[in-house]
Amino acid sequence: MEKIRVAIVDDEPRIRRGIERLIKTGIENWEIAGVYSDGQEAYTAIHQLKQPIDVLFTDVQMPLMDGLTLVRELKKENNDFFSIIISGFDDFKYVQTALREGATDYILKPIDRDKFKQLLLNIQEQVIQTRAEREKYEKAEEILVRLTVERQLQLLNDATSKDSVDLSFLEWFRQFPEGTYYLLYLGVDQILAKKQAVSLEDWKLWDKKIEDLIKETQKSSQYWLWKNSQYAYWVLIKDPDKENIEPECLRLKSAVKRSTPFTISIALSDPFKDLSLLTNVKDELRSALQFRMVQGGNKLFKTESLKRISYNKITEVPPAIYKWAEETVEAMEHGEDKAEQAFNQFFVSLKEASSPFLIQESVRYLCIRIINCWIKEDGLNELPELIQEAFKITEEPSSFEKLKLDTEIWMRKMRDKREAAHNEQGEPVKRAKVWIQEHLEQSITIKQIAAHVHLNATYFCEYFKNQTGETVLDYVTNERLKKAKELLIHTDLKVYDIAAKVGYQDTKYFSRLFKQWTGKRPSEFREMHEYS
Repeated sequence: MEKIRVAIVDDEPRIRRGIERLIKTGIENWEIAGVYSDGQEAYTAIHQLKQPIDVLFTDVQMPLMDGLTLVRELKKENNDFFSIIISGFDDFKYVQTALREGATDYILKPIDRDKFKQLLLNIQEQVIQTRAEREKYEKAEEILVRLTVERQLQLLNDATSKDSVDLSFLEWFRQFPEGTYYLLYLGVDQILAKKQAVSLEDWKLWDKKIEDLIKETQKSSQYWLWKNSQYAYWVLIKDPDKENIEPECLRLKSAVKRSTPFTISIALSDPFKDLSLLTNVKDELRSALQFRMVQGGNKLFKTESLKRISYNKITEVPPAIYKWAEETVEAMEHGEDKAEQAFNQFFVSLKEASSPFLIQESVRYLCIRIINCWIKEDGLNELPELIQEAFKITEEPSSFEKLKLDTEIWMRKMRDKREAAHNEQGEPVKRAKVWIQEHLEQSITIKQIAAHVHLNATYFCEYFKNQTGETVLDYVTNERLKKAKELLIHTDLKVYDIAAKVGYQDTKYFSRLFKQWTGKRPSEFREMHEYS
């Protein structure tokens, strides 16, 4: 058990020594924190103790500061100690006042040894109970603080990971303290090249190291650190030293370069007080970090630099870039070497661009042209996914080289998909029919069948009708009813069981449809074949 720390205050040396001796010899786990001759001396000394006291023994009448004043003043700053009044019979009115003001107990002079020991035991029990309650309260406070921070981090993560946030969501930011905020967006540079030499397990260690370095630079301020992606970090800082925030960013950059195999680029916001602006500030930082494509990595980018640049989207691709984009699309029809040459020239022209927004729009233009060519020829089914992949490439590349590499990988993937689709589309109707036969019992949609043969749903319906002379719906219905006839003739299954086995959960609907196609109800059809 942690020792109980006690202070003794009395202007009579004999009383002080007597109480000190009784405590030292009377009971274990008690420790004398200090012995003082008057209230003023005790008040000053107790304030300077490294650890607070648990119990105070004090005489009532003393020079400079009396015992009641001492208790009252100490309790203004620390209400967790127990105070015992040392009193003579003539001082009983003081004892009454002391008890009313929160004193725990009192002892009369001369001090009885046995009663004093019992008093110590009683107080010890109360101290232990108080400590347990305090510990329980502190744990509850710790949990509350942790939950509050976790909730705040979740809100921040949502605000920075979503493209748009409903205004009602922003009400949650009232949970944050008022103040001046800065937002940092940190991205690891050239991670793709490093990944060849760094395993996933090693990256986890470096990731932890980078987070520790970020925390080290922000330890003097209140901050929140979170991640939306594997190689990027967000830091929200409250009320930092305005003059020091930029130097801290530069020191952090240097520390990461010195302590890890990586470099980082940092986008730093202007100060803002309204946290509902966070989503706008986030977009500005993402845009600022895109300047890595033009200026290179391991740099600090400030959003104030963006004010000199137009935010208007690029609506026209410059002629040179347009030319090589079109030649790349054309060359994809005439072999890998020609496509690679045109693609390289496209990026040579692109490297002359001074705006990351122009680079972004130009690459998206190239990707959309490639997708459009495939759609026109093959009725492509994967349009939304392919566009999302193409746009993701341009969102936050860590460098111009990474953007080129990712775009090249995407193009190869497109070419491979296209070749696979051409190889598979020799008999799309046949493959569709096989899939339908295997899924007659289940729910079947046009989209499911089209996805199986890698065609756009509308294109597939037209293709199927042209090849077979019947619609997909008619074919599926006919095959389901054909199977229903077999089950009616060759099994004893109930009509509702047969309906379920051919994909109809509504037995009445199945019966009406069966009669519409065969001229007889299922029961009549079965009866007719029983006697044939």
